[in-house]
Amino acid sequence: MPVEAREATRDTRGYIKLALDFLENPKTGPMSPVTKLKLIELWIYCARNRTGGTVTATQARRLVPGRIREIFTLARCWHHHDCTVATPCQHGACTPSTPCGRDFFTMHDYERHQTFHGPASARRKDTRGYLKLSVDFLENRKTGPLTPVTKLKLIELWIYCARNRTNGVIAASQARKIAPPRIREALTTAGSWKHHACTTATPCRHGACTANAPCGHGFFTMHDYQRHQNHYLEPTTRTEQARSAGRKGGLAKAANRREAASETTSVPARAPSTNAGASHNSQVINTSTPVSPLPYDSDAWEEKPLPPPRPAPRPRHGGDDVADRLNAAAPEIPATSAMRRRVLARLAPDAIAVLADPDAGAIRHAQAQAELDRAEAVIDARAEYLATTNVAENPDIDRLFDPHGPHGYARRMAAAHTPLPIPDPVSPGEVRAMAYRLARDHIDAIGRQGGTPPGPAREALRAELETLLGEGIHQDRLRTELRAMRETGMWAASKLRERLAKVPA
Repeated sequence: MPVEAREATRDTRGYIKLALDFLENPKTGPMSPVTKLKLIELWIYCARNRTGGTVTATQARRLVPGRIREIFTLARCWHHHDCTVATPCQHGACTPSTPCGRDFFTMHDYERHQTFHGPASARRKDTRGYLKLSVDFLENRKTGPLTPVTKLKLIELWIYCARNRTNGVIAASQARKIAPPRIREALTTAGSWKHHACTTATPCRHGACTANAPCGHGFFTMHDYQRHQNHYLEPTTRTEQARSAGRKGGLAKAANRREAASETTSVPARAPSTNAGASHNSQVINTSTPVSPLPYDSDAWEEKPLPPPRPAPRPRHGGDDVADRLNAAAPEIPATSAMRRRVLARLAPDAIAVLADPDAGAIRHAQAQAELDRAEAVIDARAEYLATTNVAENPDIDRLFDPHGPHGYARRMAAAHTPLPIPDPVSPGEVRAMAYRLARDHIDAIGRQGGTPPGPAREALRAELETLLGEGIHQDRLRTELRAMRETGMWAASKLRERLAKVPA
């Protein structure tokens, strides 16, 4: 293993089985990320409530929008039934003798793929490999704030590890192929994986990499993978573990025999019995093992004081809402109209200035309005891409990107793949979040370059950045100075203020 082996504690949460071909299956592969997650949500609902794969129509309308319900019906992910005496839904007060009469859905082959809480005669085993997905995956504090695309990429990384039996280890080159930079950054922030350098002490063992000759490319380890997923061992390690388990089992059996013998000898002598067989057995037992009184252990009956409680671990900076605050600092899609206007101001500053100038001519106003409409289309295209991983052709919108040629669709696709600019922070929460993001990116970049900043460096830089942003220093100027500091390997917060004092605004 590339990292130190730690004793894995068992995960007792409920889970659903997700087949390793879920993402490219002919039935589920063409679905959008939101549709795939809704299908997972239905399976989780059935597993959590032990419905055996049935979902009432009322609950289906609550969980799934109408267009996605139609997709499930066309893809035969579920089947519609009417609640009758022959097919009762058995939800609530519904029974086979008195059906409720409402319609319901049954998930396709649920009893074959999932843990089925029903009659044993209805179970069929699925021999495909699968992934364990906990029933709190969609609302977990770590994975809940992630976007649908990021959640599916995390599932894809788990599937890659399970299919290739890497035990949660992914080479950096493979991680770049699966997840784009923004998703890798989100997974690192959420603690879904950790990055390690490929060295002699921690080799990744991918390709020609060995402990004697590490490749040096680096790798990621999925968080608690061995605790949640199936763990695969090498044949020699499996044999050694089986031998060790057999040795421990033999020692445990011997200890149990000794305890049983000691308990037998500690039984007080009974009165003489008239039964010859009982008398003979008693004599055999008592003569084969001499009775000796157990030594008195005074500590066994004294109540020992409980150990002092362990101090609670110090929470990391930001607590559990780090992902929310980072999204507030650099939102992919503006959540409010005010934030949308601020993003537009970063996308098309000249157009906004021209539209605000009453002395500008009609032609300049028309050009500025077209540029602003194009910026609005960029935000909408980015939102559509993050929601569906696709941007459909639209002649009306494509014409904004290329009014006289056939390349509007390609240009809009390129714009949808480019992250939106970060708007200027306004509220104190946005200022604090942007300071945290800038400090985190700077310290992490210094660490990747080989530097070793001290532990308090990030918090000190964050506090200094928050103060500078509050004083009116623009984020672009701070990013320029931080980039120059990274080139020289500096991380001290005091150096940033010194550089700002030397360079005029």
